[in-house]
Amino acid sequence: METAGCQIERAQAADIDAMLNLWRCIPGIGISKGDTVQSLRGFMDKNPSACLILRIDGRLIGTVLGGFDGRRGYIYHLAVHPDYRGRGYGKALLDRVCRELNALGAPKIHLFAFNDNQAAATFYPSQGWEERRDIRVYSWDANRSRG
Repeated sequence: METAGCQIERAQAADIDAMLNLWRCIPGIGISKGDTVQSLRGFMDKNPSACLILRIDGRLIGTVLGGFDGRRGYIYHLAVHPDYRGRGYGKALLDRVCRELNALGAPKIHLFAFNDNQAAATFYPSQGWEERRDIRVYSWDANRSRG
């Protein structure tokens, strides 16, 4: 996509620092121990067509990481800089990553948002996404002892 200085392109390893900096300035985006340069590079290497950035006049202002495990697609870190929200950039990133995941064979796509992320609670339903209330998400940390 390229319109009026806006360009969506595949994320590259050279973009990772700018991506992390963007996520740090956005309320509701959680950066975890798993968001290291090395892990992000590995994720992008495994899912090159679905890891995207959005630039305006060369400045990185949006991201989305899409992944496909052979059964489902997953979306992480869909983010648009607060100064650029409300202009359709989030929708453009979401539409593009869904097309990319669908092209990889993902019949269904999931995403995760923190309960206190009000922007996500408004945005995703407005784009036709349904909130699941029939499942719980559990996490296991291999680096934590199992008391």
